[in-house]
Amino acid sequence: SDVYKRQIMKTFKIILICIFSATLAFVAFRSSLRGTKAIYETTQPQYREIKEEINISGNVFPMKEIEIKSQISGVLDKINVSIGDKVRIGDPVASIMLVPNASDMERLEYNLNTAQIEYKARLEDYKREHKLYSKNLVAQAEMDSYTQAYELSKEKLASAQNQLNILKEGRISPETASNIVRSSISGVIIDTPLETGASVIERNNFNPGTTIAVVAEMSRFRFKALVPEKYLKDIALQDTISLLFNAYDNLRTRAVVTKISSKGNAENGIMKYMLEAEFPVSENMPVIRSGYSATANMVIKQKKHTLSIDEKYILYENDSTYLYLLDTVTQQKTKQIINIGISDGNYVEVIKGISLKDKIVTNSTDK
Repeated sequence: SDVYKRQIMKTFKIILICIFSATLAFVAFRSSLRGTKAIYETTQPQYREIKEEINISGNVFPMKEIEIKSQISGVLDKINVSIGDKVRIGDPVASIMLVPNASDMERLEYNLNTAQIEYKARLEDYKREHKLYSKNLVAQAEMDSYTQAYELSKEKLASAQNQLNILKEGRISPETASNIVRSSISGVIIDTPLETGASVIERNNFNPGTTIAVVAEMSRFRFKALVPEKYLKDIALQDTISLLFNAYDNLRTRAVVTKISSKGNAENGIMKYMLEAEFPVSENMPVIRSGYSATANMVIKQKKHTLSIDEKYILYENDSTYLYLLDTVTQQKTKQIINIGISDGNYVEVIKGISLKDKIVTNSTDK
């Protein structure tokens, strides 16, 4: 029994010694931690100009681009221009060779023969009556009626001859070239979609007609792009945008917004609206072709001389935005809730929460 008690006491003493040693070790460890000071790197906010920008892809087209069409149907006989040629109003672009219809030809020839017979008859009547009138044997009223009938038959004959000439040759007379297609504007030929020998349909009220050439005024261009609806509240007419052309590395120009569509198109669940901006083409610019791709850089928000910090130092938690400030007395970091504004991707505006003199901890996440 005594041996058993001594063994228990010995075990109890060993346990006490272990507890005491562990307590001393814990106290020593805590003391060593208190003696170690964290090293914080800091920065300070600055006043900067911040621009929130978006980039929209689109294409450029001439301000005026006209399709040249023929007023008569037939076969394209000759093309007088090539892509890149400059033309003026009235310059011949192409000529059309008519392919007359047999039934139409027979009808018009019959009309011409009938008109010729009638003309000869009225001419004889006119000559006979004119002789009698010169001898005062016919009244003035009667002579006027014969004169009118003669003039009408003369006009019918000319009309029948003209209609037949148009069907055969595409023109009324050698002096008039109605089978010649002429340019309706001054500009540059940017497309000739047809080859010689192709069929041409005339332009009329029921058919738009066949395009023989496309003429464009290359002095001014229009940029077109679809803009997501969330940006429209920050874009207005007469705003200036910067255009960068994909065809050239360093070509930039400025365009003015002239149109924002009121009707949108849904693309992948996002409503987009057509935006148009105009810009001139100067002589020192390289060739700009219709349909070139371009990227528009638009400043939708801008703040000058606003308090800002580097965006990478901001921390987020749920709906809160915060960062850590350095307490200059205790040299410890303190959490500070802030309100932020616009951002350019590198710097962000700080609306509320810090001042210019505050020191922001930049390594708050380091151990």
